[in-house]
Amino acid sequence: MIRLPNVVNHQNAIEVRQKGLTQINIQENLVDASALVEFDSSIIAVLLAWLRINPNLQIVSAPDKLQVLSKVYGLDELLQLKGPAGI
Repeated sequence: MIRLPNVVNHQNAIEVRQKGLTQINIQENLVDASALVEFDSSIIAVLLAWLRINPNLQIVSAPDKLQVLSKVYGLDELLQLKGPAGI
């Protein structure tokens, strides 16, 4: 399982993306977003990069703010984020 850090923004997005790509390359299919507290739209770019590599990636425990952000960008269908209750 890939675990997102507490903070993902323009300052660390490339590092987070690269770390995740390494894990995805070893057949990881699950991303845990429960620790995510502070983030900007860079998180969307990170998740899209990961989905390009593994279209079967599932993002679980997504905070409400991340779910709203994905809807604002019109990517909720593509990202299919699951909240803390798995919905």
